[in-house]
Amino acid sequence: MKCCKNGWKGWWVLLLAGGMYADSFQAGGVFLLIFPGAKATAMGGAFSAVADDATAAYYNPGSIAFFDHLETSLIHARWLPNLAPDMSYDFLGLVYPLQNNMGVAGVHLIYLNLGEIDYREFNAIWRPFDVAVNLTYAFPVTPTLGVGVTGKFIYSFLAPVDVLRAILQQNNVNGGSASSFAFDVGMLYQAFPWLRLSATLSNLGFDLKYTSIGEGDPLPWTLRVGAAYKLWKDEYYDITLAADLHKVIVGITNDLRQYGIDTVWDDTWRSVGLDLTYFDFASLRVGYFEDVTGVRRGITYGGGVKLKNFKFDIADDSRIYAYGENNNRRFQITYMRKF
Repeated sequence: MKCCKNGWKGWWVLLLAGGMYADSFQAGGVFLLIFPGAKATAMGGAFSAVADDATAAYYNPGSIAFFDHLETSLIHARWLPNLAPDMSYDFLGLVYPLQNNMGVAGVHLIYLNLGEIDYREFNAIWRPFDVAVNLTYAFPVTPTLGVGVTGKFIYSFLAPVDVLRAILQQNNVNGGSASSFAFDVGMLYQAFPWLRLSATLSNLGFDLKYTSIGEGDPLPWTLRVGAAYKLWKDEYYDITLAADLHKVIVGITNDLRQYGIDTVWDDTWRSVGLDLTYFDFASLRVGYFEDVTGVRRGITYGGGVKLKNFKFDIADDSRIYAYGENNNRRFQITYMRKF
């Protein structure tokens, strides 16, 4: 990104200054809300009750309690390339059943590269980025109920301290980066052989504080509930319909009091998705995602193939963005091994 062209300079000043002095109801760490999985993205994000691949712990820590095999996935995406061609998003996940029925462990790494910033007014070039390291443990409480918890370390680098001081015109300011710890809790309930229900609380942790002055930005504490309904399953076809509600609950009490339930509902993300898999080999997926407040709504789609121990998946959610994105895709490669 060239900050002195096409309005980028003003945009980054707002990002820096606004991010430093966010009020208590403005969530930071928004990269934690990006849906990583190709399968999940193709289904519009309706995945917390499906959660059957190596991204599962992101959507619902309790879901991995029923994994009986090792699975690892690598995901890469050029992130919103029509906004900035050098932004990218990467995800690495692993799910591993422990020996002697001691539960299931998971780990996943999230990295968002926001591209190069060339701030010519201050003769400075840097690359902002966000990273989160997540460790999950889950176990089945009963044959139909799994629970799990994720601990995470979050680090966000926004700008070098000298640039920060120049923008804010205060030489005694320190910062430009922030870190925090947080956790997720989740459950998955197999209510019937054809119905799974889920509930998750995510990103419960400490504020991100980018400067030695001003307030910190609260993490995006999030409530997600979902359901997955098995429409059909035989030796040839496996068809699943899923739906999720996803609400950032930072400031929800204030929003209810000042604006009412309609505003809170508009700020709740809604997802519905369909997965059709043929002979455990080829899959087609379609979904719909809606975020009224964020002006994001539209069709998502994708598919995948399974070849022995490998799966290859792709998803596209470009159509949900109002500004005309046309190339926002996730590519995912997965390796599986039975014990």
